[in-house]
Amino acid sequence: MRQPPDYSKPYDVIIVGGSFSGSSAALLLRRALPNARILVVEKTVKFDCKVGESTSEVTGCFLTRVLGLSHHLACRHIQKNGLRLWFNSVGNHNPGLCTEIGPFSQSRLPTYQLDRSILDEHLLSTANVEHCDVARPAKVKEIIINDTTEHLVTFQIDSEQYTARGTWLIDASGKAAIISRQLDKLVHLDTHPVNAMWVRFKNVSNLDNDEIRRKCPELANGPTVSRTSATNHLMGHGWWSWIIPLSNGDFSAGLTYDERLFTPPEGENVGARIKTHLLSHPIGKLMFEDAVPVPGDARAYKHLPYYTSQVAGNNWICVGDAAGFMDPLYSQGLDYCSHTVFAATTLITASLRGECVKAKISQHNCDFQMSYKRWYHGIYHNKYHYMGDADCMNAAFLMDVAAYFIGPVRLVYENTVEEFSLMPYNGPAGKVFAEFMAFYNRRLVGIATKLRQCGRYGENNLHRRYFVKKPFEKGAPSLRHLVQGIGSWLRLELRGLFLLRIQDRPKPLD
Repeated sequence: MRQPPDYSKPYDVIIVGGSFSGSSAALLLRRALPNARILVVEKTVKFDCKVGESTSEVTGCFLTRVLGLSHHLACRHIQKNGLRLWFNSVGNHNPGLCTEIGPFSQSRLPTYQLDRSILDEHLLSTANVEHCDVARPAKVKEIIINDTTEHLVTFQIDSEQYTARGTWLIDASGKAAIISRQLDKLVHLDTHPVNAMWVRFKNVSNLDNDEIRRKCPELANGPTVSRTSATNHLMGHGWWSWIIPLSNGDFSAGLTYDERLFTPPEGENVGARIKTHLLSHPIGKLMFEDAVPVPGDARAYKHLPYYTSQVAGNNWICVGDAAGFMDPLYSQGLDYCSHTVFAATTLITASLRGECVKAKISQHNCDFQMSYKRWYHGIYHNKYHYMGDADCMNAAFLMDVAAYFIGPVRLVYENTVEEFSLMPYNGPAGKVFAEFMAFYNRRLVGIATKLRQCGRYGENNLHRRYFVKKPFEKGAPSLRHLVQGIGSWLRLELRGLFLLRIQDRPKPLD
């Protein structure tokens, strides 16, 4: 870090929060406006490990093409090889029989298994090297938002207290959502009561080693790509668990669940509860039987999804998790961080260059709300009802991921600057895709409900390998996967026509 700055001089931009979203915003602003005075106020002495984060393709584009981090990512993080889902049925203890959904070969576009503590430190130190001021460790004591004059941020470093003045204020405080809470703009998504807990483990067995293949020969022959370097999900009715490998050899593992449908096991602490849950699944037991939770590195969050009803105002704006969060299933949390950061810095850059941005602020507020609601209803609303059925999830997986590659992934790679400054699933085409996705999601929920009534839910959770033989690609090539997914969905619809609920079946003759 450079010498402590003079906080008494006015800043062009003050950023509260220095992890991924805050540091990325600082870097983009500094590179667009080399003479701008930018201050990042970060509360921690050192970033914690967070969850261990899996990225998707949109974030991969932001990290490499926008921030220019390809070398850092190649040296310090793991290349991700897609998403892999594992299913099981009651009474089965053989991991080799578990139905598997996932890629057969190497991914075509860059994605990563991030160690967020390493990435966040790198981003913040890079911002400092590129002449952004950094106040750290700085505890924010007060934020005064002024409509006509500079915003004021009062913070404390050790026993000293400072007040910085800034023309623009960015809230990148994550789930703390300081501005949103201060202005009473935070909205919990009550229709999606999803909770999560997670911890890091040492001494985890990976799915590609020789010992595992000898224990479970059914896994010896399979995809040409590493299973371990994928994000592995264990799936069940109302819940899913992630398993993410990290560059230091640890694994991040967690449980996300709909509290209406599932109750996690009890235990003396988060690590013990998660391990108990993982051991209830054959794949989890294969990997975590001898695993040990890392002390002091556990988290638990109740009611994950929320959003800010107003993400921008008069020279202030919320980015990243301070603007909202939805669901971690498809690892798209950093997608929203990327879009909101780029949109915010584009807007602020225009303002500091003398452009009136009132109309753009209003439009950004509308676009964020619309994007959030379309994405939620298109992918996540009531999805936990069919997560434990391999056939339903195979259809959803193919259609969800294909729509993502045809739309958001294609757009950011073909027109990076313009598309990152917009919110995903906006515009006429975005509306069409969002409505289509919401429609088939509702139908799959209905099918899963009927399957449960008939006692047929999860009947193909064993003995299946639903491999994606050709990798997903941006744009038109992923239409083949969309068609495959629609075919799987329609077969489920046809099967559902001939199902009778258990109570409606004819009673057997004596």
